[in-house]
Amino acid sequence: MDSGKIQKMESVISLMKKKTGINIQNFKLTFLERRINHRMCDLGILDFDKYVDLLSTSVNESENLYNSFSINVTKFFRDPSVWKTFEHQILPNFYNDSNFSSIDLWSCGSATGEEVYSISILLDKHLKKKHMKYNIIGTDINEKAILTAKQGIYKKEKISNINSQELQTYFDVLPDERYKIKSEFKKNIQLERLDLLQTTGKYFDIIFCRNVLIYYDRRAHEILFKKFFSLLKKGGILILGQDESMIGTNGKNYFNLLYPRERIYQKKEF
Repeated sequence: MDSGKIQKMESVISLMKKKTGINIQNFKLTFLERRINHRMCDLGILDFDKYVDLLSTSVNESENLYNSFSINVTKFFRDPSVWKTFEHQILPNFYNDSNFSSIDLWSCGSATGEEVYSISILLDKHLKKKHMKYNIIGTDINEKAILTAKQGIYKKEKISNINSQELQTYFDVLPDERYKIKSEFKKNIQLERLDLLQTTGKYFDIIFCRNVLIYYDRRAHEILFKKFFSLLKKGGILILGQDESMIGTNGKNYFNLLYPRERIYQKKEF
């Protein structure tokens, strides 16, 4: 990115900080540029300076731009091999360990809820046999995505990886081929708006941070890996997206790579 574009991006970063109190400087500049272009296209604005003028004067545009950072391209059990490894290789280490009576999980960038409810389905299937409890926190920067997740209503294409038994057990069928998560399977789930670089104030056995890091720069990765290490309990598990890794970061100082293909890591013990 040339110096002129960088200067323009910095003006947006400064405006967003001033208007919302949110620091977006840890996002990749190329990602910010794409999101701004997306907003300009939606608004029919062709000139960047005119968009900056709108951003500085509009009551709502800073919020709209921030919400656009959450891409929300997801479905239930996205990347099935990851979920298979999680279900058969990771989860048994918890529910077969007598030291555990409950499991705490965090889904970062939970978008419209598909990942959170995918986790809940697997935990319910296995932990109820062991009389174990679980708690899931799902967070996203997009308020609209969180509201959609709380509703828990999905179109048919979103549930293509759900088998018929799971569909019958965990969903109510609505008109127009829509499916709603049954209310009893929401009780152990907390959904809230939260920037990934902020803290939940809680500690976890497992953290899902899939397909989120790709939008942040290397400096943010360094901060986040250290943060995840501090928030994970002993032996805690971190699951990244298929296009994400710790190569070239301080992550290797905090985590061991258990399953390379699935990007599943375990907290190191010191």
